[in-house]
Formats: sequence, C-alpha cells, structure tokens
Amino acid sequence: MRLERIVLENFRQYYGRKRLVFSIDPQRNVTVIHGVNGAGKTSLFLAVNWCLYGEGVSKVGKLMSKEAINRAQPGESIRTSVELAFTHNGERFLVSRHLIGIKQSDGSVTVDNRDRDDFTMMRVQRDGQAKRVNNPVGTMNAILPGNVRTYFLFDGEKIDNFAKPEASDEVRYAIYNVLKLEVLERGQKHLESIAAEYRRELKRVSRGELRDLVEREEKAREKKEQALARKEELEREIESARRKIADINQRLREIQEVRALQQQRERIEHELEQREAELRELIEEIRGITTGSFVTIAQPAVNQVLEILEEKRARGEIPSSIRQQFIQDLIEQMRCICGRPFELHSPEHNRLLALMDSSLPGSLEDEVLDTSATLRSLADQGQKFKDDLGKAMRRRANLVDIIQALDEELDDIRRQLKGSPQEEVSKLEKQRQDFQDDIDSCRLEQGNLETRIDVLNTQIADLEKEIEKAKKAESKERLLTRKASLAQHAADAIAEMYQVFADEMRQRIETETKKIFKQLIWKDSHFQDIRLGSDYNLEVIDRYGLPARPELSAGERQVLSLSFITAMSRVSGEEAPLVMDTPFGRLSSYHRNSITKHLPDLAAQLVLFVTDEELRDEARHNLEPRIGAEYRLEFNHQTSCTEIVEVTQ
Repeated sequence: MRLERIVLENFRQYYGRKRLVFSIDPQRNVTVIHGVNGAGKTSLFLAVNWCLYGEGVSKVGKLMSKEAINRAQPGESIRTSVELAFTHNGERFLVSRHLIGIKQSDGSVTVDNRDRDDFTMMRVQRDGQAKRVNNPVGTMNAILPGNVRTYFLFDGEKIDNFAKPEASDEVRYAIYNVLKLEVLERGQKHLESIAAEYRRELKRVSRGELRDLVEREEKAREKKEQALARKEELEREIESARRKIADINQRLREIQEVRALQQQRERIEHELEQREAELRELIEEIRGITTGSFVTIAQPAVNQVLEILEEKRARGEIPSSIRQQFIQDLIEQMRCICGRPFELHSPEHNRLLALMDSSLPGSLEDEVLDTSATLRSLADQGQKFKDDLGKAMRRRANLVDIIQALDEELDDIRRQLKGSPQEEVSKLEKQRQDFQDDIDSCRLEQGNLETRIDVLNTQIADLEKEIEKAKKAESKERLLTRKASLAQHAADAIAEMYQVFADEMRQRIETETKKIFKQLIWKDSHFQDIRLGSDYNLEVIDRYGLPARPELSAGERQVLSLSFITAMSRVSGEEAPLVMDTPFGRLSSYHRNSITKHLPDLAAQLVLFVTDEELRDEARHNLEPRIGAEYRLEFNHQTSCTEIVEVTQ
C-alpha cells in the first residue's frame, strides 16, 4: 500500500477542502508535514486513520469543522469527509468516508444514521474507469488489516510500549496479528476440538462395520500423508541437487580450458528446453486436431448419403417441381390453376391428391437441402483434417530429430569433460553427473509415489463409497463422518505448518530487529545482541552478556520499539507506508540524528508529522536528500483554522 494523496473537507480545524500529495518517488520516499503543537498534525494523522477504518473519534462534533458549523444556517447541511488515493499490488484505489449533519437552531449538529460514517471504495482500472468495490470494509482489511494498522500508522509518543519489561504479551500479540499467526492457532485448536467431538459422537452411534471402515480409511490416509511428505522431501532433495549443479556449472565456466565447452552445453540445454516446450505445445495441438477425426471415420456414410440425395435430385424429387403448400391451396379453392372449377372426386381433384402424396413438405425439403450442404462441408473438413494432421506430424518428427541431435551433442560434451586430463574438471563433471543421476532417481521415486498416491486415493474413494453404503439409512452417521474427516485433516494441516512457521518468523524478526537496532542506537558497542525468545520477551543483551532492557532510557526504548516494528514490516511483507506522528519528540539529538539517517531505508514510503524542533540541524540534513514532498501547517489564530502550505524544494 502506498499513499498518493489525501483531501480533507471540513475535518476538525481544516475548513473547506484541503489537499495534500504524498511522495511516491522510491528515491525520495519521505513526506514531511510540520507545524507547531496544536497546528493540526494529529488531526491530519487522525484523518488518515478515520478514512480507512472509521475509528478514533466517537463524537460527531469532534470531527466536523467548528468554522463550518459556525457559518452554516439552522437547517443547513454540513459535509465532513476525507478522501484518500493509494496503490496496492499494482492496483489503484480511491476511498472516502463522510458524515453529513444538519445544524439545529441551538447550534448543535445532528446526523441521520443513514449518512453516518459512510465508507466508499473505488478500484481504478487501467482504462481510467473506476468500479465500485461492493465489500469496501473487507477489501480494506485484506489490504491492511485493522488490527495491524497501528503498527504502521502509530503515535510516536507511545512507540516505546514494546520495549517495556512487561510487554511480552503485547509483542506476542503484535507478531501474531502482523504475521496472522493468531488466526492459524485459533483455527487449528477450534478444528481439533470439533473433530474430537464429531469422533466421540460417531463412535456412540456407529456400528462395528462402520467403525472398521473408518479405521481402514484413516490408515489409508496416514499412508497417503506419508507418501506426500516423502514426495515433498524428494522435491527438496532435487532442488538441493540443482543448486549444486549450478555451482559446478559456475566453477566450470571459471576454468579457462573448458569454459567454451561449458558455455556450449548451457546453450544446448537452453535450446533443448525451448524445443521440448515446443514439442509439448505441438502434441497438445495434435490432440486438438484429432478431436475432429470423426469426420474421417464418418466419410463413407457421408458419401453414401450424398449419392442418395444426388439420385433424388436427378429424378426431380429434390427439390420437387411443385410445392406442397401450392397444391394444398388449389384443393381448398377447388379451382384449377387456369381458373376453371372442378368437382370433388373428379379426375382433376384425384390428380392433385396424388401430387400431394408424392411431394415433400416445404420445411422438410429445406432441411434436406441444408443437410446436403452440411454433408458436403463435412467432406471438405475431412480433407483439411488430413492435411493439418499430416503437417503437424511432420513437424513433430522434425522436432524429435532436433531434440535427439541436441542430446547427442550434450552426451559428447559430457564425455569430453569427464575425460579431461585436468583432474578437477573430470571430478567436477563426475559430481555433476552424480547429482543429475540423483535427480533422476528422485523423479523416479516421485513417480512411484504418485502411483502409490493414486492407488491410495482409489482405495480411499472406494472406502468412502463403502462407508456411504454402510450408512445409507443413517444420514447422521454419514454427516458426522464427513465432518470429522474434514475437521481433522484441516487441523492436521494447520498444525504441521504452524510451529515451523511461527519459530521461523520469530527468528527472522529477531535477526532483523538486531540489524536495525545496531544501526539506530548510538551505544552500538555496549549493546551486543537482541533476543526474541519463545516467550516473546524482547530483550537487549549488553557487552557483559546480561539483560539490559530495564536499564534502557526512554529514547533507547523508542529505538528498540521502532526497530521491532520495522522488522515486523520487513518479515511480514505487508505493503504499507510507515506513518509516524511526533516520532522524535522524546529522543535525544544523537538518537534523532541516527534514526533520521537510516529511517528512509526502512520503509517503502515514510510520512512524518513533526514539530519544527523535532527536525532541525543534522536530523534535517540527514532527511533532506530523501524528502520528496514537504508541507507546513499554518494555524490562523483569528479563525482557529489550519492551512496546508506546500514547501517548495
């Protein structure tokens, strides 16, 4: 998520419409908004939070501009709104939240519940059109969840909370939310509880036959899980072998005497990949062509039908010389085509009846003619099918020959390298071939496992059918079986990945926090380590190997917390700006100077709400090259309103 601009309308001390554009330049990724205390920094910071999440202010009067209320007449409506434009994962969004109130005769403002806190989101498409998002709250929480936004849009005065000795629960909560671990843990425990409950109920109501089938199905699923785990293990072994082959390739490229051979091999291998991909595409094309083979199979029958129709056409039966409808009209009028009347059962009448019997209905005649045209088209398609298939098969044979020739060239290069008089080259090539053989063996075992998995899937499917059959009259048992199986498999899957993922993420956050903390702290030689244990205590270790967090100053705690927050952002991969309100107010000049030197590199986009005292001297000098947009908040003492003034670079 990267903020583009914000527009405020009658929001607190911002009367009318005020606009601010954030810097999105990767090289100048810092936007600075500064002003004296009370000028409106916190209000602007609050506007971002309120627009995106609708939180932070409980009373309408605290949101609506007092100046706008003062200027409005009783009965007149007042609109308060905040608009934000931002990009996320290549998409552009426009969001807004507004309130509309009516000024009362006593000066108060009432808001209709239908207009209270209305949130709108639009997705801007590439052609410039904007499409309304039907679930704006859910979409916003998918982009940046509300329970983690406080770690990206935060009050600098409260930032040191994570570094306090009693903050382990808050650290754990932050990690669980940002990395979505809490959702996994909660889901796994809930599913296990539900699965156990279903199994207890199933055992209570099931018969012996069903219990045996359920046990057999569970064993089959266990074997399948083992096969899948082994398959994944083989994939990791294959990847490891590939990396080692890549290392060997690099070493062979570095050896002058065989560099040309290695480069030639890599060129041939690249061409082989292209040719094999081309062959796969061609085989799919041939399969598509052969779906029309019915035309060729049906050709004798088509020719016979065409001969029959041609004979009828030669005898004048198709198309008939006289239309059936025309004969019917003459019989109904009892009048000859020349105008002479005739009697019932007269020779003329009998002749028309005979013609009526021998002629085809108009609709049927049209269908016969259409069928004839269609059959002739099928005959043409049959010839085209043969031509297309012939061309494709010739291309296939040519590709097979090319691939075979390339394989022979590769084999020749392998023999040359393996027989090289240089012992290192010969040894490397042998190792390379061994790794390639290992890959082939892994692939073969994977194939066997896939066959085994297919067999187990068939067994499981058959067992499921038997279970269904055994419980055909017992819908409750059938439903319990399905629910228990689904709940347990889901819980097992979550449990398998949860602990590994949680420990890995905690260790990565620990490493990143240590790296950032060492950059920002001025006593880097005194503080030797940062530890984030399994109990989620964020601890600082001094040069004596002793815990030093209780001894940290307020500024050092703030640096530790900032290091932890930015580390979480990096590890989580959440694409979000770092928006800080009063970030340097409690820092000494050394900490402030150190942080401003490194902070722009810790976030893709940095927005700072600061006082003039927070950003001066060396701190200002450090940020200067990275500032892409700067604004000054000017408070008007006569109107108590704030203007946003852009500071030109």
